[in-house]
Amino acid sequence: MNNNPENQNTFEDQRSVHAEVIGELRKDKIGKPILVIEIAVLFAIVLVALPFVNKMMNDENSTLYKLINGTPSNIVSPKPTPGVNNEFADASKPQPLSMSTRMKMENVIMQNFTTSGNTIKCQMYSYNGVINLDEKEYYLEVYSSSNQLLAAVKLTGSLDIDTKDVELTSSKLNFNSEYTYSAKIVHMKDDDYPAVTISSDESGLGSLTCTLKNSTIEYVFKNNYLIRINDTTTYDIANYSDQEYLNFKRKYDDKAQALGAIASVAEAENGFTFKANINLEDPAFKMPSTVKDYNYYAMDTEAKVVSYSQIGKGYDCK
Repeated sequence: MNNNPENQNTFEDQRSVHAEVIGELRKDKIGKPILVIEIAVLFAIVLVALPFVNKMMNDENSTLYKLINGTPSNIVSPKPTPGVNNEFADASKPQPLSMSTRMKMENVIMQNFTTSGNTIKCQMYSYNGVINLDEKEYYLEVYSSSNQLLAAVKLTGSLDIDTKDVELTSSKLNFNSEYTYSAKIVHMKDDDYPAVTISSDESGLGSLTCTLKNSTIEYVFKNNYLIRINDTTTYDIANYSDQEYLNFKRKYDDKAQALGAIASVAEAENGFTFKANINLEDPAFKMPSTVKDYNYYAMDTEAKVVSYSQIGKGYDCK
């Protein structure tokens, strides 16, 4: 027992007692380690997922690609050009002469064929670049339904990648709508031409005369090799408009002037006549660069080449 009176009479008011702060718990010190961990986990997820996202972005069939870019059917593709279409029949083998035929041989493309009388109508263009067919020996060989060769038509003119409407004619053709026909493109080499015999005298001189419309060309050969060309071309003013006639007249005036003394243009009341007598054996003669006539062949061209080519252009050669 405590007998101290002083202790017994003393009363302490609890409301006057103040708590003493001995420390403070800060929330930010606890949160920072968790934030660092979250960032690290997120970075790892990005590293792992990035290759898959890139792959999906490049895949037209993926859901992500379609969500961003739309389906492939909604994407406008560049319009294809004739030069990049590879769906062609092999023109080195006979193909039907029909509207559905599209055939290719080397750089030459032919399509949309129709036939009537002695004429083939079609479209042509070059697969790549520009082709001058007059400088090359391409032919369209036409076959009957029994695979008999009917005619070899020379392909002429210049082609590029734009389609060009063409008419090909031959006196050897006479199409009948009751029958089917086929054709192939042939790039002739010297050994491919069929042999031709030119009637000649004791010295080996002979000639082949080819005519077409208003043009008559005599080719003179020695032992079947070309040595001379005699060209006669007549234009009747009644067959042309005034402007067409003047254009032809100007063309042949320029041609005669370029050839010099071996050529002339004679006018008459009904038109004019151009004549040229070209002696290829003359050492002083050189074909002017301004004269582009693909009926004029180089010296020593074989008779079989001249005959086949001119007949293929529609000339009647005898």
